[in-house]
Amino acid sequence: MRRFLKKFVKGVAWQNPIINIVLKLIDPVDSVLCKISGNSGLPKYSIRVRSNGFNGQLGGQRFAKNGRFLQSLLEKHCEITPSSDILEIGCGCGRTAISLSGYLEEGTYIGMDIEQTSLKACSENKKLQRDGFTFDFLDVQNDEFNPSGKHKADEYRFPYNDNSFDTIFLVSVFTHMLTDDVTHYIDEISRLLKPGGSAFITTFLMDDGAESEGLNFPFKAQDHFYATEEMPEIAVGYLKSFYDNNFHKNGLSEKKNPVFGKWRSPQELNNIGDFSQDIVLYQKPKNV
Repeated sequence: MRRFLKKFVKGVAWQNPIINIVLKLIDPVDSVLCKISGNSGLPKYSIRVRSNGFNGQLGGQRFAKNGRFLQSLLEKHCEITPSSDILEIGCGCGRTAISLSGYLEEGTYIGMDIEQTSLKACSENKKLQRDGFTFDFLDVQNDEFNPSGKHKADEYRFPYNDNSFDTIFLVSVFTHMLTDDVTHYIDEISRLLKPGGSAFITTFLMDDGAESEGLNFPFKAQDHFYATEEMPEIAVGYLKSFYDNNFHKNGLSEKKNPVFGKWRSPQELNNIGDFSQDIVLYQKPKNV
């Protein structure tokens, strides 16, 4: 399906009205398969694919497994606990939130997203409602996901107080954002973290080359590299120094070395991680 979509569909596949109809026709079959596999209560298939892709989504097993895996990465790299206060920017339809709902106790979770259908699926999820998870609309303009957004991303102020969160994480968000927008988001993330808090960001790092099998970044503007000239936000990468410089100017330091993702071929790096994208990690000083 992925090859077909790349060949015949421009932009975001699920925004194509014909494909959207087909996806909704699959929903009842997927619902049955989710119940059989023990994954009832997940968002509909037609909604899951919006932020999680088409590959392996039928029946919900991959969706649930990836949510648990992302939680394990947060436990490993950010030392989250059941009492952590967590903000996810770009929560989609709740892949990681659903996993965290069985984990957080005294802690809190807030998810934000610019895609309203996915966000509504989170808000209406009974499990997430029962556990007191909160979801807020991130109404910023993005050519790919929210073209009519009310706010410019490089000016948006997140509606939370300074020093509010132990962990802020973004999965495949900066991979769709350009230089000025990411720079401003880093400023906001730095403001929102508690002293000692951690930022967890997945990205495409360009330090070891801007090409791999199936994903290339031949274009560059400002500090971002991008794959598609017609719509740069489809896939965006940065040098690690870009992240270092922007977090350092806000007083944060690198928490750990990057975890390199599987988007590269194994020949390029020996320490390939288990996640598709690269992960960068930063920490706010405890004595702020």
